[in-house]
Amino acid sequence: MSLRPSVDTLVSRLKLRHLRIVVALSELGSLARVAERFHVSPAAISKTLAEIEEIAGAELFERGRRGMHPTELGEEVIRCATFVGAQLTQMAEFVQSTREGTRGRLTIAYRTLSVQPLLAQAVCEFHEANPLVSVNVAEGAVDDLIDQITEGELDLLFAYKDPRFERSELLSTPVVNGQRLVVVASPGHPLLRSPKISAEALTQQQWVLPAWGSRLQYHLEAAFQAHDLQAPTRGIRTSDVPMTLYVLRNANFLAVLPARIAAQLVSVGMAKTLRFNLASRVEPVMVVRNAVLRPRRSAAAFIDFIMRRAKHAGLLTTDVRHEPAEIGSHHG
Repeated sequence: MSLRPSVDTLVSRLKLRHLRIVVALSELGSLARVAERFHVSPAAISKTLAEIEEIAGAELFERGRRGMHPTELGEEVIRCATFVGAQLTQMAEFVQSTREGTRGRLTIAYRTLSVQPLLAQAVCEFHEANPLVSVNVAEGAVDDLIDQITEGELDLLFAYKDPRFERSELLSTPVVNGQRLVVVASPGHPLLRSPKISAEALTQQQWVLPAWGSRLQYHLEAAFQAHDLQAPTRGIRTSDVPMTLYVLRNANFLAVLPARIAAQLVSVGMAKTLRFNLASRVEPVMVVRNAVLRPRRSAAAFIDFIMRRAKHAGLLTTDVRHEPAEIGSHHG
């Protein structure tokens, strides 16, 4: 006997309010908090939850003193409900853009210095060409940003190639080729006068160190381990570019940077390249997006936009496929 009639019956009984309540309960963990969010009584939320659990034929949440926690079935329902919610949000944005003549929004994030100059230039030029697109730059740890992509909250993530991107729901494409790492010094650093510099001497210097857990920190540690030494630990640890530049300009510090970033600092007199071969490279920078949700027109257009500029600047020599798009009169 076909199971299709029972599936159709289940779908016909599910309502949008059921899905919204399930997602809210997974986020807030209590009936009272969800009731406050939706401006209804806890009894009304409890009734809605009972309805969807009756439809599902099983409990979706375990009740305890420390709140409500999803069951295995509940986790799957939450995942699907979140996906449906993201699709409905995109539909609402399309309706709004048609009604109000806007072009929607574009939310991006980046987790690497290598792409920052390209990304900053591309965002400015893209905004100038598409002033009705609201461009937002998000922040967060890579795992959190991946979750935001999966949930449809974040359009594009620019980050070094990472095993965490190898998931069926993610699509990643190179946007900047891998490049070597170099050591730069403040313009007046004493080591610049040394004809030969040892790795051990570098460990005794003050550094602007990469953030813990970053790819630059990983490569810095690996480079010094190749000399049977621990990586430098003295100095200031930050992933903030303005802070790095400020420190290099005002005191004698060293820093490790991708070659193209280092070249830009050298060209404007903010740093000098140290005569030391670090013998290390960073991975390509990838642009990561949701492979399941259809991308917003603004996101598809921005991918095409930044790819063209990366190739023109010589940052991307690999022939990659992407989705060219023009915003035109479509939703962004």
